[in-house]
Amino acid sequence: SSGINGEYGVQLAMYLISVSTEIRIFDLASFSGYKYVHMIICVTMAIFLGTMGYYLAFFYSSAAIVYFLICTLRYIILPDAAGSDRIAHGSKRRNNLLLLIAFIQPLIMFWLTYHVTYGPDALEMPGKKL
Repeated sequence: SSGINGEYGVQLAMYLISVSTEIRIFDLASFSGYKYVHMIICVTMAIFLGTMGYYLAFFYSSAAIVYFLICTLRYIILPDAAGSDRIAHGSKRRNNLLLLIAFIQPLIMFWLTYHVTYGPDALEMPGKKL
């Protein structure tokens, strides 16, 4: 449900700031779905290695997904960036949209998995306090 809402949120943001791109709703669905793989890795690391494992996996996964999304989505959102290695091409609104899409994914990942280390449902393993 958060993936679907995120896709519509990005579509609404693109409409409100008047950014037209070739990106379609299915492209947004696929790009917003990558965070679930990273979430599974984070929760698995929390189960086996505790809180420290969760945070190590979370920070590494966050950096990886942000880098991947910026490198991939810039060709869709910033059409002038196809022949260059810089993000500076295109309008400021397009750059901000690209960064918003990329940096919101780790926040959503944390929001959906923070209960693993905090809260009443935190994982408790025998002989190990998380």
